[in-house]
Amino acid sequence: MLSDYLKKKTEIYHKEIEEKLESNKLFNSTFTDKNYYKMLQVNHVFLKSYEDSIKQFLTEKDLKNLALTKLNKLQLIEKDIQELGIEPQMANKQFELESRAEAIGALYVIEGSMLGGNVIAKTLKKYPFLENKSFNYFGHYGENLGQAWKNFINYINQEFTTEEEKQQVFQGAKKAYEDLISFA
Repeated sequence: MLSDYLKKKTEIYHKEIEEKLESNKLFNSTFTDKNYYKMLQVNHVFLKSYEDSIKQFLTEKDLKNLALTKLNKLQLIEKDIQELGIEPQMANKQFELESRAEAIGALYVIEGSMLGGNVIAKTLKKYPFLENKSFNYFGHYGENLGQAWKNFINYINQEFTTEEEKQQVFQGAKKAYEDLISFA
């Protein structure tokens, strides 16, 4: 299955971005507002660099089957940045994906981060400096997160079944992770 393949092949990148963003601090009460702002800024630049490229490759079938997947996360994170009064960082360029499979790989990185984002939002609400904030980006799926992720995984597992397709999806995920890491 593609999802198992991606999870295994991207594990090293996932760990690296968590280290760079110091995600572990969330769970030992040493996370600060600066950590959160950096997390938002990095994800903002990433979405700004990738969201339009991903959308260019998605087919009508993709859009129909991924209806639960919200493809407008950039505007959500921009609401959070504005609410917090932090300066958004500029994206140097729009990253170009080469195929639908690569776009799905990049989308896998974005959607996978939403799983962690839900935990992040719940944990951050316990911090006095963030208890009244909206968490438009990290909390936008709310109680629909599990179903949205399951739907996404089931769809990509059905759509990309050959070794060549799996490798292309991985290349998109790898490219996206490497860029996300470089922004941090």
